[in-house]
Amino acid sequence: MKRSLIVFLLIIFVSQSVQALSFRKYAGEFLTLGAGSRALGMAGAFTAVANDVTAGYWNPAGLIGADGLQIQFMHSKQFLSSIQYNYLAASSPMDDQSTLGVSFLYLTVNNIKDSRDAWNEAEQKVDPSKVTLFNTGDYSFLFSYARRFDDRLSWGVNVKMMYRDYKVDQALGLGFDAGLRYRPLENLYLGLMINDLTSTLIAWNDHPKELIKPSARLGVTYKLLIPSVDLRIQPAVDIKFYGENRQYSSQVNVGWLSADFFSGVELAYNEIIALRVGLDDLNRFNTGIGVQIPRIRFDYSFTSYQSELGDIHRISFHLQFDGIL
Repeated sequence: MKRSLIVFLLIIFVSQSVQALSFRKYAGEFLTLGAGSRALGMAGAFTAVANDVTAGYWNPAGLIGADGLQIQFMHSKQFLSSIQYNYLAASSPMDDQSTLGVSFLYLTVNNIKDSRDAWNEAEQKVDPSKVTLFNTGDYSFLFSYARRFDDRLSWGVNVKMMYRDYKVDQALGLGFDAGLRYRPLENLYLGLMINDLTSTLIAWNDHPKELIKPSARLGVTYKLLIPSVDLRIQPAVDIKFYGENRQYSSQVNVGWLSADFFSGVELAYNEIIALRVGLDDLNRFNTGIGVQIPRIRFDYSFTSYQSELGDIHRISFHLQFDGIL
């Protein structure tokens, strides 16, 4: 049964990827920015690690490990602070076998100058008084459900809704994600996440439709516990597969299939202080720190761009209470 479920998801990924080859690439890049400073401090190598409220983004099957009511907010500034990226999520168990979650991600660029109606024909120059400002944004809602198959395997699904507002053009989208998390051995976890399982259509009001093609992400992690010093060392590796022939923007490309690699490690002392480091698909250095106090965790992560675009700083606040369902 477990093997059949994995094979079924992979067959859907391959078939949908091949069918979508005629559509434009990169339609869903705004959905790949990540969620939660803990995961991003590990460079996004989180598919198998995900066990808190952020699993709704990384692998909904991991929501089974999210005890009680959990709420998390993340704020990020990118590209010289011109782009604001925020993430808000909540989850709570329904019973011992299932968990519900909801996530909201939004990427905005504010105060963009619009001079289209500011040209003074008589004076042949722009009239500053007629220059207006506008904002743009990409918004995504995830509704997640996770269920325990047995003590070792859990599965989860997302219903994903999108809205894109570029002032003169707007778009709506609807898609689905599915994930598995499996523990074959004590402290060893495997994760599988398929985004946009049946392809996600984005319909613009005045432009050709776009299609977000399926992508699959495989992850593995191992918890190395050293009880004598209350230390947990948890390395993780992810491989993400795309089915849209990303010849020059991926680390590995064979025909229509491309792959990128992510690696990270988390060191936690007494589950109070955690240090994280990792390399992402662009070979950027990522690092972070987390501090846990009763019911509250503070996380910070940093990504080095090594260019004029500027570095990325993110901060997250994680709250945990008794469940409400």
